[in-house]
Amino acid sequence: MNITTTTTCRLALAALTLSHSALFVRSLTIDRGVIYLTGHRQLPAEASSTTSLNALPPPPTSNVRSASLRGNRAFAGRPSTPGWATGQLDKLTDWVQTDEANRPVICEYEPDGTWLWSQWKGTVLYMCVMPVVLSMVAGVIVDAGVHQLSSAHWPLLSVPPADDPLIQQLAGINGLWEYQLTLATFILTFFTQTSYNYWKTVYLTTRAIQGRINDICMLISMGAERGSERCIVKEDGLFVAAKGVNGINGANGASKNGKSKSATAGAAIANAGPVTECVTGYSDDASELVRRCARLIRLSHTFFWAVAPTCSNGVTDGNAFLHRSNNEGNGGGSGYGQKGEGDAEEKKIQEIMTGRAIGPLLLSPRGLRRLVVEGELTANEREALLDSGLPPSQYAYILLEWVGLHVMNGIRDGTLRGDNGFEENLLRQFCMLRAEYFNIGDYAAGRMPLAYVQLVQVLVDCLVVLAPLALYSDLGSLSIPLTGLLTLFFKGLLELSKSFLDPFGNEGYPDQNIRVDVLVSELNFGAGSRWVQAGEVLPSSIDGIDSIDRRRP
Repeated sequence: MNITTTTTCRLALAALTLSHSALFVRSLTIDRGVIYLTGHRQLPAEASSTTSLNALPPPPTSNVRSASLRGNRAFAGRPSTPGWATGQLDKLTDWVQTDEANRPVICEYEPDGTWLWSQWKGTVLYMCVMPVVLSMVAGVIVDAGVHQLSSAHWPLLSVPPADDPLIQQLAGINGLWEYQLTLATFILTFFTQTSYNYWKTVYLTTRAIQGRINDICMLISMGAERGSERCIVKEDGLFVAAKGVNGINGANGASKNGKSKSATAGAAIANAGPVTECVTGYSDDASELVRRCARLIRLSHTFFWAVAPTCSNGVTDGNAFLHRSNNEGNGGGSGYGQKGEGDAEEKKIQEIMTGRAIGPLLLSPRGLRRLVVEGELTANEREALLDSGLPPSQYAYILLEWVGLHVMNGIRDGTLRGDNGFEENLLRQFCMLRAEYFNIGDYAAGRMPLAYVQLVQVLVDCLVVLAPLALYSDLGSLSIPLTGLLTLFFKGLLELSKSFLDPFGNEGYPDQNIRVDVLVSELNFGAGSRWVQAGEVLPSSIDGIDSIDRRRP
């Protein structure tokens, strides 16, 4: 075979390979009979079809329903993204998909006093151990200094003589300190109550967000168009009828030989025979709409918390997130691109991820592509998000608006059925959800004026610093442990109040926070399973049930 024929065959083979590959060829070179192809990977065909209006959701594709299904194994076995620590993107996708919480939403307590005394991390004792130790050290210094400078002598644990000139000067400080004690007690008590109210408001807002999304999913499932009736004949009608009577009317159970212990149940069994169970579910269009809306609004909630500043998201808690080992920085290729592709993007994201936020990675083009692989987004939706012109922090609101637009389209074409009241109530829930989203940031922006917090801080610090001097004239050496106790209470209340003003643990209180991963997993079950599956099967009116309902007084 000559060189020309060989080259022709190789060109044909290359063309055949390219027709089934995901490579966009920029150039083709032949050197000594060897074909060299250069280019880059491109997304599947459906990824390029985006809408011209960025504010509109992408048109539904044939794989929308499959995209909402979990456990997509088409890419199973591929290595993780090159350059990232193994399994980090898997952690993020698991965080997006999980619907089971593995810990309480806040640090819970047990009412047992012994258990409460034994706790350390995340408590006031943990927050104030250093101030307490320093105040007691200051008390020891004051005691030694007074003994050294005073002309009088008294036993170690005795009260110092009141007629000593130095003790009289300390007594004057005590008078001023008592006025400050009264003022600090009043202001700190009010400050603590106000801070706790802020924490409680933020917590209730996180629950209100879940509530509005559950309301939207429930209303969409209730208004979805019903499909045709499906009936199943069960030969064991005797058992079904007996079970139905017992469950609904509270009659006694049937005996082992099938005879009832009550007259009502016996009559039902006598007329039972074969039972036909008839149920209705969503129509095909309604099923697609319900699942798409549930998936998108669930992702909206997930994206919202992904970009929210928090110290407890279930992924980066106490971990060196996205830390690269020495021998892994130049790892092999993966299903996301050629080796070395996107190095600039990778470096930029790596710098961002030195903190605790997971949003910059999850909502990056690479993170969104992984969500497409996992079936949480379609390729069209990913491209529409990237082409919207909005920063990733706004993706949650884009998805929320898409759900609203899908709902409006469903009402217009009859896929969602309801009167004007149904439509008005559904749209109100969308607006309330938007308001709750905004409330999280609004509360944080105006949680407490600087001057107020500074005044309380200065007041408590002065009270604690003067305590060793002020208490010594009345207590002597006993002021040392009592100064530590007073510091624990006042500094503890102050630090506790500031932890209430930091409900997500971003400012030095990582153990006193609302756990975002629990909020996400709880909502994933509610929006993804509870209401969708509850509306999939609706029992129809069958003779057995009708007769039972008619017997009700």
